[in-house]
Amino acid sequence: MFSLRKTQKSSQSLQDYSNSVSWLYRNLVFIIIFCVVISTCLYAIYPFVLTFITEKFSPSSNYSYPTSIPWLTNKAECEHNPGRVWRDNHCWDYEHDPSF
Repeated sequence: MFSLRKTQKSSQSLQDYSNSVSWLYRNLVFIIIFCVVISTCLYAIYPFVLTFITEKFSPSSNYSYPTSIPWLTNKAECEHNPGRVWRDNHCWDYEHDPSF
């Protein structure tokens, strides 16, 4: 009778150990899959977030660059709008936005 109890206890202990190892592997696999999914999502979202942050916090450029306007061919048409100058037989616009 003593040996029967010991065998049952040993069998129960082995089953508990097996369950705990199985639980450990399941959780480990879950954590690895979760990290892979999160990493993939962050990798896909990162360029958009970086662009947003860069545009939000970068100083705005108030610079203007002179640009020749090819369809204005004479001084009267050119100087009709403020910010344009007739020079070297070209109409130059000094209000051109570089992001245009």
